[in-house]
Amino acid sequence: MSTHESAGSLALVSCLLSLGAVGCAMNVSEARSARVLRGGEIQVSEVNNVVVPTRAVSQFVKNVQPSIDAAKAGSVTDEQRDKLVGAATAIALTGPGFGAHTDIGVGLGYRYDVQARLGNGIYALSLRRGFDLGTWHAAIGTRAAYNSGSVFLDIDYLDDVVEYVKVSETKRFDGQLFGQVGKEWGEWGKLWFGAKGMWSPLKVRVDASKVNGGVDTVHTTLWHGGGFVGGALGYRWIHFVAEVTVLGASGKATVFGREYDLSGVVVAPSWGLMGTF
Repeated sequence: MSTHESAGSLALVSCLLSLGAVGCAMNVSEARSARVLRGGEIQVSEVNNVVVPTRAVSQFVKNVQPSIDAAKAGSVTDEQRDKLVGAATAIALTGPGFGAHTDIGVGLGYRYDVQARLGNGIYALSLRRGFDLGTWHAAIGTRAAYNSGSVFLDIDYLDDVVEYVKVSETKRFDGQLFGQVGKEWGEWGKLWFGAKGMWSPLKVRVDASKVNGGVDTVHTTLWHGGGFVGGALGYRWIHFVAEVTVLGASGKATVFGREYDLSGVVVAPSWGLMGTF
């Protein structure tokens, strides 16, 4: 590994740890069995999420230090300003983070259930339709979510970057389609896996006035697609849940007339407690 790549990796880890304080994480986990809740059945879960992006962030992180040094010295070139803007934008829109949310699901009967998701600046509602496959279960569903942007207001990535480029007022909508298949063993074990696609139009304000870049409002759309696998262990009503989601990301953002590629891969492990009553 080269010196630049090593520095980029260390900065990315530092970014992940610092963002944990503000609870920035994406709305990507399912963290529930493929069996749709029965009519009147209630499920409450507390789920923790870690989001680890690749490429989209690291390609900016490993090259931004000279721009930070130039900004401190008050002699930023146009190219160095662009790198600062790219780093701040990538961290805000596709950056790593940690957060938690609460899911509350209710069985509607007729093999349908609905779930509300609250926390981490996210407000979401999903609907699933279930299918019995003998000893296996399957479900297809959709989720609509609104991100208030509150978790993005203080991007805590290497204070030096956000000192010169402020990213705020993020407004993001997520539309998801997903399908999953799984099996349950008595009252103690559950296993599931599935596929997911997500469409995320968003708006964000980028302020680079401290480095003579002005203020710009960015409108763009991010696309994610991939799969997830998870399981739960416990007894009767309470289970410990763990899941890993891997999604390919695609999207570009144009800031101050320059286009930045935000494509990459997102790895998102999640874990928590699930109660079904």
